[in-house]
Amino acid sequence: MSRTTFYACVTFAVLFACSALAQERTGLAPKKDDAAGPGYSGLIDGRLGYGMIDGDHFMSINIGHAGKIGKFGFGVQVPLRLRLNDTEEKGVFRDEDWDEVSDWTRVVRFVSWGSPSDPIYARLGVLEGTTIGHGTIVDRYYNVIDADHYQTGIQVNIDMQVAGGQLFLDNLMDPAILGVRGFIRPFQLTEGLPPVFNNIAVGLSIISDFAAPTRHAADPNNAFRLVNDDAELKVDTDAATLFGFDLEWAFQPAEIWAITPYMDVNIFGPTGGAGFHLGILQSFKLGSAVTLGARVEYRAMDDDYAPGYINSWYEIERYDFLDDKTKATYFTDRDKAGIDDTVHGFHASADVTILNAVTVSGTYEDYQGDDNSNLMLRLILPYIAGIKVSAYYAKRNFEGVAEIFDLDRGLLVTEAKWKFFGPMFVFGKYAREWKLNRDGATDDGTCTDNSECGRYETINEFDFGVGAEFSF
Repeated sequence: MSRTTFYACVTFAVLFACSALAQERTGLAPKKDDAAGPGYSGLIDGRLGYGMIDGDHFMSINIGHAGKIGKFGFGVQVPLRLRLNDTEEKGVFRDEDWDEVSDWTRVVRFVSWGSPSDPIYARLGVLEGTTIGHGTIVDRYYNVIDADHYQTGIQVNIDMQVAGGQLFLDNLMDPAILGVRGFIRPFQLTEGLPPVFNNIAVGLSIISDFAAPTRHAADPNNAFRLVNDDAELKVDTDAATLFGFDLEWAFQPAEIWAITPYMDVNIFGPTGGAGFHLGILQSFKLGSAVTLGARVEYRAMDDDYAPGYINSWYEIERYDFLDDKTKATYFTDRDKAGIDDTVHGFHASADVTILNAVTVSGTYEDYQGDDNSNLMLRLILPYIAGIKVSAYYAKRNFEGVAEIFDLDRGLLVTEAKWKFFGPMFVFGKYAREWKLNRDGATDDGTCTDNSECGRYETINEFDFGVGAEFSF
C-alpha cells in the first residue's frame, strides 16, 4: 500500500466515524446532561480534499472543533497538507506551513469573547477585515494573505457608552503592527442637554508598524534583492506611525433611518503628510428582514499620505509597493522630493443584509493620479437548499475599467459547501493569494537567475473534497 493510499484510508475512517456519530444526533435536540457543560454548544467537522498551491499538488486533511459557553468561544483544528508530487525532493509535508513559530498557532482557530455588537468583544486568531474607527487608517486589514506565512493576531473592541476603544495586534508570536483607538462621548458626562447630543464622540488613534520595511537588502553590487530561508525579503526596518483625530455624531431622524456624519484628520508620522476625511454613514431598516447601509466620503490629502494605509494588502505592500519600493519608502521619497500637491478623491460603499444572513457589499475608491483606484466586493449566502456560498474580491492600485477584474495582483477567495446527505458535504475553495518568488535564489539568498525572484506575485490555490460535520 502506498503512503498516499494509507493517508487517504485513515482520513476516510475518521470522516466515517464523524458521520456515524452525526447521524445518531441528526434531528434530535441534545439532552441537558449530554452537553459538555452548562450552556455548551459546539461543532465538529472533518474534511478530506485535493488541492494545489502554486503548481504543487496536495491531499488536505482538516479535523476541527468549535465550541461556545456563554460569551466564550474557541476553535481548534489539525490542518495538514500532504504533498502528492516531488515528495523525494520537497518532502511529504508542506514545509512552509510549519517553518515558523507563528505557523504552529494555526492549530488554534480562534479564541473569542462576545460578538462584535457587544459592549466588550475580543478575538485571538486570524484577522479577517479588521477596521479601526471609520477605516481611514486601518481599513479591512487581513493578516494572512501570504500563502507561506500564518499569523495569529488580536482584536479588542470596547464600548461602554461614555467611552471605549479598539486595539489590534497583527501577530502574537512576532508582533510588528499595533493599533489603538480611544474615544469618549463627552456630553454623556453633562446634564441638561437634549439626548441627541449624547452620541457625539471624539476619538484619537495611534497606529504603528514599528518594523516597517524601508530598504531592500541587496548583493554587494546592489543589483539583486536578497531573500531568506523563511520566504521573506531581507530588509532594513524603521517605525512608521500614523496619528488620527476623529469626530462623529450618530443620531436617528426616523425609526428606520440612522445617520452618522464624521470627520477624520490623520497624519503620517515619517513624512508629516496629512489627510482630511469628511463622510456620512447611513443605515436603513426595512422591517426586521432587510438592512441597507451606505457610506460616502470626500478625501483631501497631501501627496505623501495614503488613506487606509493599513489595508487588505498591507502585508504585501509593506515589502513591495509601487515603483519597486517598500510602502514606507515610497511615501518618504515623495516627501524628500518636495512634492506639495493636494490630492482629492472619494470613497463610496454600500451593503445589503437580508434576514441577518445574506450579505452583499461593495466599496469603490478613486483619487487623482494614476493607479489610484480600489475595489472590494463581498457576498455571503447561508445554507439555501443545502448550499452555502461566500466570496471576497479586492483589487488595489489599478487604472481603468479594463483592469478591475484582472486577477493579477488581486485578492480573491471563494468557497462553497453542499450538504448532500445528512451530515456529509462536498466543498470547494479557490483563492488568489500572494507568495514571494524565490526561483533562482542562490544559497546566500541572492536572486540572480530570475528577474521575478524577490518579487511578490499572486498564485492560484484551490481545494475540493468531502467532509462531515455535526453540531450539539
